[in-house]
Amino acid sequence: MDNKNRQEQNYPTKQVPDNFLAEMVEKGLNKEFIDNADSFGKTLVDNKLTTSQIRRIFGHVKKIEGYKDPKKFLPQLIMLKPLLAYQAKRHSKVKPLEDVLTKGIDTVIAETDEEKLLQKFRLFCMGFEAILAYHRAYGGN
Repeated sequence: MDNKNRQEQNYPTKQVPDNFLAEMVEKGLNKEFIDNADSFGKTLVDNKLTTSQIRRIFGHVKKIEGYKDPKKFLPQLIMLKPLLAYQAKRHSKVKPLEDVLTKGIDTVIAETDEEKLLQKFRLFCMGFEAILAYHRAYGGN
């Protein structure tokens, strides 16, 4: 189904818990996460969140993703939380995304084993990309 058809469909929006990304980061990728990311992406579009409002956040995450050493990416990931808070304060439509991403970040940074930390960070990045993909699929611009 192309974007135009997806936008024109009146898909119901399922209420998703704000810890769905954090759960996926902890337990691994599964169908429940994909379903929740789909619904959450639609919710973001319904709330009129624009891509420009999240571009800076996503760009920051993509930059951090390039680091392989947790000593380098961990401080950058932690600093993403104030950026999210700032964006949510400027644009109230960002608040649901801030809540989801912050819980995901907290799950990543709570890990003490470096190998698992890297694995959880990769899952966080994949999860954020899935949310944005559904946002775009539902017509987010």
